[in-house]
Amino acid sequence: MTLQQSGGVAAIIEGLTYIFGIVLFLIVLNPAGHDGAMARLQFMTENSDRYILGLLVSGFLFSFALVVLVQAIHQQLVVVAPDLTRFATVIGYFWAAVVLASAMIEMVSINALAELFITDPDAALALQRSAGVVSGGLGGDIELIGAVWTACISVICIKHNIFNRWLSYLGLMVGAAGTLTLLNFFSTFKGNPAVEWLTLIFGLGQIPWFFWLGLSLYRR
Repeated sequence: MTLQQSGGVAAIIEGLTYIFGIVLFLIVLNPAGHDGAMARLQFMTENSDRYILGLLVSGFLFSFALVVLVQAIHQQLVVVAPDLTRFATVIGYFWAAVVLASAMIEMVSINALAELFITDPDAALALQRSAGVVSGGLGGDIELIGAVWTACISVICIKHNIFNRWLSYLGLMVGAAGTLTLLNFFSTFKGNPAVEWLTLIFGLGQIPWFFWLGLSLYRR
């Protein structure tokens, strides 16, 4: 299997990890009916193994597959746009690293929370909030890094007519939406439905983009 084909498989895996994460975290592990932070924390400790499984797939598998995809994209684009491709490649590796680091922090914190919750629920809640801020800052709540990588390679593909043009336009739209999620951190835009939709556009938009990119790479 060539690097391009491996990259294609990796991109499809990326899309599948997104779907897996949505189903697991938003449906299977939806804490509906558990009102209050303490009740939700108890729900998480009771389902710790499922959360760990989710992190292994959405964090670890996603990150390692992304490294392969970034390598394949680099090989494809560095010939036509060396400078921007090298920049995008560094960003892509950095994205994989922060997602992996975020997953590691969450995984360690889940085990610690499960033990601490038995003896001191209040301390466990404080630990959860602290760990959530760190992991969210690294890989969960800021979409900028992945958005910049997606936008950069899409710009190169549009300029040099690589892959289907509509695939590149989709990537550019997804990248722009992810970059604009930074507006969520400004008090002026906090709670604005239009701004909150940007995160949804980035997350859901990357699913078809990854699948389409994967098929395009595999067939080259």
